[in-house]
Amino acid sequence: MRLTLRALALGVALAGSGLASSQAAPPPANQAAGATSTRIPDSAAEGEANRQTVLSFYDAFFNRHDLSAADRYVAQDYREHTPGLADGRRALQDAYATVFQHHPDAKVEVVRSIAQGNLVVLHVHAIPGPDAQGTAVVDIFRVLDDKVVEHWSVSQPVPASDPDGKGVF
Repeated sequence: MRLTLRALALGVALAGSGLASSQAAPPPANQAAGATSTRIPDSAAEGEANRQTVLSFYDAFFNRHDLSAADRYVAQDYREHTPGLADGRRALQDAYATVFQHHPDAKVEVVRSIAQGNLVVLHVHAIPGPDAQGTAVVDIFRVLDDKVVEHWSVSQPVPASDPDGKGVF
């Protein structure tokens, strides 16, 4: 089995708002199929605090390979939406113990981060080792009570060449 470094992600696709009618109300703008969150708080301070929580977790877990960081920053029953990864903090630690064993030089670079209430989005360059092009990842996290509770991600390989000069970051 080929192991690759994939960054952790929590998130939800934002849907457009609907018009009021006599029919059942559409789901909240931040709820998509399978999402468990129905609320995006408007507090800028809450968003910034959640962004700092996610950045602290990300650095400790993915750059320092500190598996115990999940104990501090991830809810025990957190929900994982990345295909192939199981739900739960322990499953996350077990999966990445193997990844880090096979990729001891793996690291991530957070290129940008955005927060709105309990949602945090990271645009990340995940690099499995020296001389690797790596993977461009967008991670979306849902945070509740200072813990990551839910995760989604999308990723693509970083191309070896960039003919149009725009890059993926």
